[in-house]
Amino acid sequence: MSNLPGRTFGSSEVTDLLVGITPIYLNTFVQRKLYGLKKPEVREGERGDKQRVFSEADVFGIALVWMLFESGLRSDPIRRILKVLAGTKKDDAVLAAKALLKSEAEYILVVREPRRPKGKTEVDPKISSVAKTDLGPAIANNPTANLLMIPVGQKFEDIRKRMDVVCGPEAR
Repeated sequence: MSNLPGRTFGSSEVTDLLVGITPIYLNTFVQRKLYGLKKPEVREGERGDKQRVFSEADVFGIALVWMLFESGLRSDPIRRILKVLAGTKKDDAVLAAKALLKSEAEYILVVREPRRPKGKTEVDPKISSVAKTDLGPAIANNPTANLLMIPVGQKFEDIRKRMDVVCGPEAR
């Protein structure tokens, strides 16, 4: 996927130890190049077998997409969220994850007003990255809206700790 500077991880580490995504979904996301996830680099393993290798940035992008997917969002809303977070016209999970990591956001907040009776135009959902302290005011300021709060900060921190266990903290 990326040029793989720094720590790298095999598919089984991504699925079993770091993200928790199922192997089938990981394969689907990268084979179909969904959400800007590109096919990973393939390296020869110790026993001559070929292994997919993901960079740290790739792992965070995969984790972001998996969290959005597991929260019940469909493909189009996931794409919209990735575009907003990355600040790009194309959905790119790796760029969106980098932006979240840089901003140290704790949550992705999606605020969507329910559909109105005929004649009223539908409003696009508001998508933002926020701190935990911003959640209370968001709820208070949107009494009729549906709010989806995705705890990316905790998940990314957990992944970082797991990466340190797999590769060691000095490898950062």
